[in-house]
Amino acid sequence: MTVSPKLVPLDDNEIKMLVVAIRQVQHTFTIAESQSAAAGEPVAGDYEDLKEAYARLHDKLSALAGGPGSGKPHVVK
Repeated sequence: MTVSPKLVPLDDNEIKMLVVAIRQVQHTFTIAESQSAAAGEPVAGDYEDLKEAYARLHDKLSALAGGPGSGKPHVVK
C-alpha cells in the first residue's frame, strides 16, 4: 500500500524523540529474539520485514536529525 506523503512539521527535538522511540522498539526486537532463541521457538514470519522497516525509518530520521558525524552530540552504546 502506498500512501501519498503529507508534510508534518517536526522540529529537531521531535525528530530526535522519534529516533529514541525507534531505538526502544529495536531493543524490544533484540529481547524478543533472545527469548525466542532461549525457548527454542522461531520468530514470526513477518518479523524480519518489520525489523528492517524500523531500521530504514531509523536511518531516515537519524539523517534528518543530523545523525553521527554531523557535529551534534549522539549516544554511543
